Amino acid sequence: MLRNMVIAVSLFCLTSCGVVYQGVQSGMTSVNESQMLRQGRYGSLTEQELEWAQIAWTYVENNTNLTTGLVNALDNYPTTNLSNLADYLIALIAAREFGFITSKEHDERLTLVLSFLNEMPLGLTGVPNKVYSTSTRMMVDYANQPGELGWSSIDIGRLLIALAMVKQRNPEFSEYVDKAVLRWNFCELVTEEGELYGAAINDGNVHRYKEGRLGVEEYTAYGYLDWQIVPEKAMMLDPYEVVTINGIDLLFDGRDPRDYDVLRPVYSTPYLLLGLEFNWDGIDDRRSSDSDHTNEVLAAMADSVYRIQESRWDVDRIYTARGEHVVSGEPYFLYDAIYALGTPWISVAEDGSDHDEKALVSTRVAFQMWALWKTDYTDRLLTLVRELYDPDRGWYEGRYELTSSYEKSISLQTNAGVLEALLYKANGKLYQPRKAREYRDVQFDSRFYHPQKCLVETFR
Repeated sequence: MLRNMVIAVSLFCLTSCGVVYQGVQSGMTSVNESQMLRQGRYGSLTEQELEWAQIAWTYVENNTNLTTGLVNALDNYPTTNLSNLADYLIALIAAREFGFITSKEHDERLTLVLSFLNEMPLGLTGVPNKVYSTSTRMMVDYANQPGELGWSSIDIGRLLIALAMVKQRNPEFSEYVDKAVLRWNFCELVTEEGELYGAAINDGNVHRYKEGRLGVEEYTAYGYLDWQIVPEKAMMLDPYEVVTINGIDLLFDGRDPRDYDVLRPVYSTPYLLLGLEFNWDGIDDRRSSDSDHTNEVLAAMADSVYRIQESRWDVDRIYTARGEHVVSGEPYFLYDAIYALGTPWISVAEDGSDHDEKALVSTRVAFQMWALWKTDYTDRLLTLVRELYDPDRGWYEGRYELTSSYEKSISLQTNAGVLEALLYKANGKLYQPRKAREYRDVQFDSRFYHPQKCLVETFR
């Protein structure tokens, strides 16, 4: 059982010493040595920056179902997933901080989300479904029809991080967050070996698969660590390979896709979230030093991801801010990869097909790189995307690399991502560990309470 592998000593070593160092040898050396002295952007928001944030919050206002309290993942399409629910919670933190909503409205909105989490129907294995209707709060498929799709341990890990940040800022709600999470069957999410597993369900048949890729797994692991569950294998970089682009070394997932049936694109999102939310520190680190990171390996990898995109402008004069995004029409969703399928600067769909003509300068990625790296290049990027919005609907996905035209799809991920970047500028890293005793600690200590769901017994 996972509870047997988690004791205070191992938790300290895994989060502070860093499991990610295991097996990392020569390939990581040049990445570490080339790490730049990073300076982000800090300070109160300017009038212009508050206006940008207000545009992003407009999306949330337009897409909130007032009965359920849930927010559409895509403009006017009534579904959401757990990663998008995390986006909404972070946007809600920002809206309260920036004064866009009153304390009462914040309370009402947060209460509706926590009510949903405590009452949401779970799948046949006791974990949340991949998609829910924002109108009915019921499990649905991608076509918004009633049904169970399976689960994503990656999306759930992202939500755990956002819920931790909610508790840190609203300790009065901690009990209700813990009660919701204690419903879930973590045995299906993290194996005894510490691997993250998702599943697809078809006609009642469960197909489990190892979920995640390099960068994504390391980021998601922080959500489980907050619950004192150590996804040890997910935190290891091995297996990885190294490719050099414009003289800069980049690590990418070394798993053979023929064996693991998983795309391995390297893109910005997980490394940016690690910076915005954790400053590339260990989960228990209470410091917020801009250029000092206790997880030096992930910080160096993030710098490589940024510097390679910057170098594409220096070498090829192509603006680059690459993340995952939706597009109008097929294939509807793409990973704009820095490197994938043995090729730099490729855009791939979930089925592995390439669509390079649909690569974007991502609005969200540009804002987040601008917040984390104070450079001439990120100033240029922000100039390129700062007009990509509809004042009545929110921020567009981005600008096409090939033609400069707008991708006018509007999503919660992009608008919440803009708010998160600006919240980081105002406050520094968003996750701030607390040591207060919580509802879950009482339950773990109680000899009368036995979750039976692979949750840890903490070492006191």
